[in-house]
Amino acid sequence: MFKKAAAVAFKGETRIRGKESKRLHQAVASTAGDEIAAALFPNKAEVVIRKAGGSTFQFIFVNGECFYVQLDGKAELGTGELLPTLQALWRVEADALLPSVVIQRPVAKFIFGGANVMAPGVHSIVPTKSCLPKEGCLVAVRAEGNSFAAAVGRLRMAPNAIVGSKGEAVEVLHFFGDALWEVMGSPRPAGFIGDQIHPTEAQEEKEERGVKEEEIVQAPAPEAEVKDMLDQPDRDMTHMIQNLEECLLQACKTRIKDRDLPLPGNVLYAQHMRPCRRAGSNIDVKATPFKKLSAFLSHVEEKGWLALKKNSSDPIVTRIFRDHPDVTSWKPWPKEATAEVEESKGTDSSPTEASIQIEVVWRIGKLKPLLEELKTEAADGCWTREDCAAALKAYADSHELWLKNNKKRIGPDALLCSLISSELEVQSGQSYSLDGLADDVLRTLPLCHRVTAPQGGAAGGFRRYVRPGKPPVVQVRTDTRRGHHVTLIHGLEAYGIDMQALAAELQKALASAATVEQASPTQVAAVMVQGFWDVAVAEWLGKAGVPAESILQQAKKGQQQKKAKQASNIVKA
Repeated sequence: MFKKAAAVAFKGETRIRGKESKRLHQAVASTAGDEIAAALFPNKAEVVIRKAGGSTFQFIFVNGECFYVQLDGKAELGTGELLPTLQALWRVEADALLPSVVIQRPVAKFIFGGANVMAPGVHSIVPTKSCLPKEGCLVAVRAEGNSFAAAVGRLRMAPNAIVGSKGEAVEVLHFFGDALWEVMGSPRPAGFIGDQIHPTEAQEEKEERGVKEEEIVQAPAPEAEVKDMLDQPDRDMTHMIQNLEECLLQACKTRIKDRDLPLPGNVLYAQHMRPCRRAGSNIDVKATPFKKLSAFLSHVEEKGWLALKKNSSDPIVTRIFRDHPDVTSWKPWPKEATAEVEESKGTDSSPTEASIQIEVVWRIGKLKPLLEELKTEAADGCWTREDCAAALKAYADSHELWLKNNKKRIGPDALLCSLISSELEVQSGQSYSLDGLADDVLRTLPLCHRVTAPQGGAAGGFRRYVRPGKPPVVQVRTDTRRGHHVTLIHGLEAYGIDMQALAAELQKALASAATVEQASPTQVAAVMVQGFWDVAVAEWLGKAGVPAESILQQAKKGQQQKKAKQASNIVKA
């Protein structure tokens, strides 16, 4: 139902209050109880209804998160059938909203691909506290040993007839890895690794003691304040907090000078802390209880390491207390051991942030006689200019076509003459340089471009494909959205790139929020980055593989990315 991005291309939104909000709350309470309804629709929550082009569904967002989809968009809100999203199912106790169809864990990878649940893959069925499942009702699909739902679907068989039978048991409507999941930020609950679902630790312990799957109920950890979570963080959070603090100390000791202050928090994080982290490591403030950079910087301010600008909406570092014992006692690791140096060497010790590759290629169908002579082929039927030159050199070497009096020029034979659409060269004795011959051969072939781009969905990874024509132009410009400065990247959809996956890569590279601005009747979709990043985005696209001549940078007057400050007393040699 939500496999394609067009199914969730939202157009506008409507905020609801009063009777509609109350009716929606009552609809959820009637099936799940008042406690669950209050957890999903808390008091004074901002409830927004969005619709997508080409469908009548009503998507119900609560405080920015999509919790329900009303399948009958023409009915009054709360009166039609409500489909809980994975976000809602993960927020409350397992089996609190819908009955669960428990599948065997190896079946999960097929569900992630959008396949329906077949009866042989069903392990058991777990009812809710208030109702029993029946044919035609909505059910949650989760894997054995893990309480987090992997999909939501409609039961197509009687529950007592599923186990031991054949056929389609559940029609999947919404699954982990579809476009709606990507709109929600592509979250991964515990145990969801790649295209597999692993049992959670609590489940494994109970299974070892012989507890049945139907008796196991595990809910996501309740939300708590940052200070409460810091008292007893898990190992991963403790390690990530330590990495953030060490990278901040490293940056203060090796990169940030007093003349650089005041320094915006996002610049501190993106241009100083991330580059100076240890090679092969990673830092992510979202993987800590702080969640936001401002909370982390407030935390280190309390420790006495630095001072922040008062009454500022965005964190700005105004002073670093270099005489603090933690700062003075910090011993930086060598510059050669930082991720910045390792990445500049092109090593594999740290994954590159720019993971798109775009190459100019030519289709070589016409070169079949040459391929047969060389006994070679291209995987995707295309060659780069370097591939073509290498093949021509190998052919000239094997057939001794180099001129005896000039070993840098080739005397083409009948086969090469046919490739450049001319038969006069043999008679006239015209010769070619290797580069000139490659240019003449490629001139007769269809021009294309090859794209290797990150793939969205549950499995992730990359995919490669070839598109006709030269690489399209990518426009980078600045603008404002609802009073906020943003940078927009247009034209990437022409490459067939997964826009959500690219936005996630760009967000990691710039340490600034990046989303996909949905298309409107007058405007195509664009990747939107918070802040003015026109220079950084253009550089990132160039490193990613977009040809420099295909990047059009058009920042509005007065909205260009600011240059890094430099002391005026520095004299260049």
